[in-house]
Amino acid sequence: RTARLIPGKGIDGDRYALGTGTYSGKFMGEPGKHVTMVSLEGVIEATDRTRMTPFHKGNIGEMRRNIVLSGISAEAMNEMVGHEVRIGGCRVFVHRRTVPCKYREAACRRPGLMNNLWGASGVNCEVLTPIKKDGAAEDNMITIGDTVAILQNTYQPERIDIGQKPPGFFIRPADRTPEDVKKLVMPLYIAAIACLLDPEAFQRVEDAYNSVGQRFWSTDAFAASLLLRALRIPFLGTVGVAVLSILVVIGLRLAGIEY
Repeated sequence: RTARLIPGKGIDGDRYALGTGTYSGKFMGEPGKHVTMVSLEGVIEATDRTRMTPFHKGNIGEMRRNIVLSGISAEAMNEMVGHEVRIGGCRVFVHRRTVPCKYREAACRRPGLMNNLWGASGVNCEVLTPIKKDGAAEDNMITIGDTVAILQNTYQPERIDIGQKPPGFFIRPADRTPEDVKKLVMPLYIAAIACLLDPEAFQRVEDAYNSVGQRFWSTDAFAASLLLRALRIPFLGTVGVAVLSILVVIGLRLAGIEY
């Protein structure tokens, strides 16, 4: 019934706070991954309107949002973007709307979820230091029944950090042009860099998508990146030996030693 928010990380014990979430890769970094919130009424209204298999209080957990709010509309929640928000005694900054993904659509077995819940999938937040009360910081605990409210005079759109995302990412799939779709395709070199930067996360996101019959990386990008990863250790070893040899030669010359 309670959870602790850790500034700069997320919910204590949550996979994203631990760096093991589906989208926790170093190549996907953005502060809004700390906590996600969603409006229960907003989701129910969207599923009723689109006649999709409904979500309700008993199965809203399938959405995989950290915090489910009641008594607030999806529109009001979207207006939190760019503001600091109080949750009980805790404080978060809302960076962006949460975009429904094809992985969640497949995992929930609800065709059309990405389009139907666009604008009702919640918001992404960064956990800030606790609110001070009577000169002392609160303990950063949240509890069922806590109130949630935008903090006055905190609107700072320049603080918004959405990470590295193409414009088409924030366009509803049904409204994307062919050019938008083309720009969303991950280039092979980007996949290769991601694989080298964080190989575990690279594989983790692909495994998650594969588990529901989807792919995150294109077949060619995934295969090429795996090959590059296999060659990484021998390559780095060769480079290391070469650099060490150069340093030894320089050292010997500086010492006046013939070789």
